[in-house]
Amino acid sequence: MGDCGLLFFYAESAVHPGGSDSVGVVDLPVQRESTTRLPTMWGQSAKGALRDLAGELGWPDVEEVFGSAPPGSRPGRDEPPTPGWLAVGDLRLVAFPVPTLWKTFAWVTSPLLLARQARLARLAQVAEPTPPIPTVNDDEVMPADAGWYREVGDKVAVGEYDLASVAVDGELTRWAQWLADHALPEAPAEGEDPFAHFRSKLKTDLLLVSDAQMTALTEEYAEVVPRVQLKEEEKTVRRGPWYTEYLPAETLLCSLLRACTPAGDVDDVGGRLDGEILVAGGDETLGKGLMWLRWLGGVQR
Repeated sequence: MGDCGLLFFYAESAVHPGGSDSVGVVDLPVQRESTTRLPTMWGQSAKGALRDLAGELGWPDVEEVFGSAPPGSRPGRDEPPTPGWLAVGDLRLVAFPVPTLWKTFAWVTSPLLLARQARLARLAQVAEPTPPIPTVNDDEVMPADAGWYREVGDKVAVGEYDLASVAVDGELTRWAQWLADHALPEAPAEGEDPFAHFRSKLKTDLLLVSDAQMTALTEEYAEVVPRVQLKEEEKTVRRGPWYTEYLPAETLLCSLLRACTPAGDVDDVGGRLDGEILVAGGDETLGKGLMWLRWLGGVQR
């Protein structure tokens, strides 16, 4: 029985985990950590979305795992809710896609993000340990593959920033391999692997930037989309525009799942979620919020 493990979330489409307050011209921002300003999805939001998915999949133990439905959500049922045994941690950012002049886009990460991921992996006691954490200065970028530059010190365009290339560090290369192996959905037993291209790309196109650059990139390259409401007959603007912020497709996040009671089997739950696609965040009817799930269980206890 497993009582802890990691659940990775990989954005198939833009995702809007809605925040509480408007920021500047953005009326509907994404959730962000107050200290780092990095995007996140709070655990309670993710748990509700996972509960809905389990219900759609016909799990017989939805209430045992996730707790009862909120009062008033079903006709004639107003008793207080009862908790389930599953704890779902906040989704922490692992890698964020940004435009580049070469290879169209790359994923950026930072020492802070990798250190957090290593900490989560240790909590979950995953079988394959994470590599050591490489570091860079604020004006530098370290790629996982030397194809990103001709000479050390060459400028690499990461979004709108021209950063000096740092020699490839084997530790970052190992991180790219670790994430490609464990964070993306597994190849099917039969048939074509739809994630083969992305696994291969992640092994070479992971870029390490400083923590400060990481925050700036996530603020500048989150997608901001204007929307308006039209008058039904006249097709003229009735209300708006308002601006909604999204995490872009290909964003990678991770959460720690654990059992709050000895009877809970997180590995069983994670195994049933593995490979499924979750709908999370707002604007579901606009095709937003699709996220692939990948389970990485911890050591059996």
